[in-house]
Amino acid sequence: MEAMALKTSSYLILGLVRGRVASGYAIKRFIEQQRTDSFWATTFAQIYPELADLEEAGYLTHREDPHGGRQRRAYSLTAKGERALMSWLRRARIPKRELRDEGLLRLAFADHLPRAEAIELVRRLRARSEEAEREFREEIIPIGQAISSSFGLRFPAEVCRMGAGYHAWAVEHLSQLEEELLAEESSSDGSSGSQRATRNRIHESR
Repeated sequence: MEAMALKTSSYLILGLVRGRVASGYAIKRFIEQQRTDSFWATTFAQIYPELADLEEAGYLTHREDPHGGRQRRAYSLTAKGERALMSWLRRARIPKRELRDEGLLRLAFADHLPRAEAIELVRRLRARSEEAEREFREEIIPIGQAISSSFGLRFPAEVCRMGAGYHAWAVEHLSQLEEELLAEESSSDGSSGSQRATRNRIHESR
């Protein structure tokens, strides 16, 4: 068995296998359906090589589990894999939250845009969060609840609810920001119009 430095994606796979999401295909479907990529980016190309590496390093074992003529492997944790997963879950230190969102990065520089275009960017971000919240509530949370019923797992559904809650908050915040920007633009236009009228009156009186 070769030594292997476990990555967060390794623990993701160990956790899913322990929760009886046992094949590469099932892991791929779980990640797609539960939108795990919303909080941890994992490419599907990583899954099968990672499974092979974890097995070679002694964290997983497998049995052949064919489905409809397709060869599949059903994985399970070894004692070493169980110890590694439990040690990771019990770590006292929670890493700093990572967030990569190009939309928010653009918003951070929106002062460089004309105000109307900055408002349009806010609207697009709000629409994105509205769609994401709808997807979580109508599709992802029900799947999480079905997983809870099928596998006896509570917390996948809780993470789904947190995802919906985050996007609901984003919609509220961006809606308020949009209203404030529109009010500021309206006030600015009114002030500019008043200043122009004053200048015209002065000019006419000369």
